[in-house]
Amino acid sequence: MRAGRGVGVVVLMLALGACRSRTPSAPDAGVPPQENLRCEGLVALEVRDALPGFTLTQERPCPTCGPLCVFRSTERRDVSVSIAYDCRPRFEGEDTRALLTPTLKAGGTEVPAMGKAAARREPVPGMLQVSAWDEDTPCGIVVTWLGPDKERALDLARMTLYATTPERLAQAAVTSPPDAGPLPDAGPLPDAGPR
Repeated sequence: MRAGRGVGVVVLMLALGACRSRTPSAPDAGVPPQENLRCEGLVALEVRDALPGFTLTQERPCPTCGPLCVFRSTERRDVSVSIAYDCRPRFEGEDTRALLTPTLKAGGTEVPAMGKAAARREPVPGMLQVSAWDEDTPCGIVVTWLGPDKERALDLARMTLYATTPERLAQAAVTSPPDAGPLPDAGPLPDAGPR
């Protein structure tokens, strides 16, 4: 099976749906705006090492969504992996287990011993999507694996969940003036030079 453009759109829409299942609240101190987060800083080295030969690109499904970090390989064209970060501030005392409800209603099953709450589902044949949250992790994450070895999505979700710390968020954020327009898809902001 070759992961084509149509399947990429499905992956993007599924990740977006998982991120939109949460209600935003007032800004939290120490949590940068998710439109400023960059995949280069968010994705942990151990996750990249688990995907040798894959390149990382960043997509932004909506102006205020967290980044969608996509891994593709020229050698393994039948595999596509993405990690969606949902780093919107949470309500104090939010029931993270309630965040599983949309996934469970869509035919998913709970994943034991992964953070505070985790669930998996197979939205289409050959695809595994794992959603996870933890009290010590400032973001919910959704890992989607399309292609052979889809069970590896569980390991990537676990690694990503535990590696996503407030310190990593601070390092992964870039700043830009409010009127500077959209951030580039990947890489650092260009130097504007002296003013």
